[in-house]
Amino acid sequence: STVMLTQSWGGLPTRNFRQGTFEHAEAISGEAIYRLITTRGGEGTPTEACMSVCLIQCSNIYPDAEGRRLVGKIEYETLAMCGSNLGIGDPDTIARINQRCNALGLDTIEMGTALGVAAEAGLMEFGDGERALELLEEVARGTPLGRLLGQGCAVLGRVLGVERVPAVKGQGMPAYDPRAIKGTGVTFATSPMGADHTAGLTVFARVDHHAAEGQVELSRQAQIDRAAFDALGLCAFLMGSTAGRPELLLDILRAGYGVELGPGWLNELGRQVIEMERAFNLRAGITPAADRLPAFFEREPLPPHGETFDIPPDALRNIWST
Repeated sequence: STVMLTQSWGGLPTRNFRQGTFEHAEAISGEAIYRLITTRGGEGTPTEACMSVCLIQCSNIYPDAEGRRLVGKIEYETLAMCGSNLGIGDPDTIARINQRCNALGLDTIEMGTALGVAAEAGLMEFGDGERALELLEEVARGTPLGRLLGQGCAVLGRVLGVERVPAVKGQGMPAYDPRAIKGTGVTFATSPMGADHTAGLTVFARVDHHAAEGQVELSRQAQIDRAAFDALGLCAFLMGSTAGRPELLLDILRAGYGVELGPGWLNELGRQVIEMERAFNLRAGITPAADRLPAFFEREPLPPHGETFDIPPDALRNIWST
């Protein structure tokens, strides 16, 4: 369960990134969700495949107390950003928020950050799941407040005058506090996509995530690897079995397409993708000056370990010059 993993490092976003641990983390952990699903039975299932041949089966169906399907799937990012980040520790409430976001076509990461900013602005109390659902209904009705919420946390924060807005390049931050998981923080700052964990997640690397040393290099390689996987249309979960053995992927491509590819081909592919994305950003007016996290991550120590995001700005600006 990634909830307990990030909790152990003090990097679980809690109450709009004010804390790195959540007192109800165990209640919203993957282990707890598994127990709820299997105990309730009915239409719930702890594993479900996106296609018939998938062996990983990373999805699930979360049932209500009567065993009826409530939402499918509920996952880490939602449990954190619509749970701990909002001070909500009840899995059923998080699942209801998840279901309503799905029905409205809203991303649960972006809405989790937007609702966190709404709480920061006094529009809801942290821990008030019913109020969070009421605010989602504002989005559904298209009220002025709902339209603001639907624009995401960056726009909402700018209009309401909130300083603590966890966004980079306009995108709300996923469920890894960059002060405690610094390699992923580098990714959030420097990815052409903005704050996006799918651009290069480092949370599973066997490193000291609190240390600044080596995090830029770790993030750069993670971003290159992920860009190559995305370009090939490969599931991210395949990275766990092939990241250390790229020759396996080259064998698959050779068998499928009859092409001979050298050992550096995947790395070059990922670099080319990122170069094209950065070139697009420059033409759109998004310069390297945007490769920074919000200032409060550099300024505010994160409980319980007192970490700040202390990667030098020059290192962020020069990440792609190497």
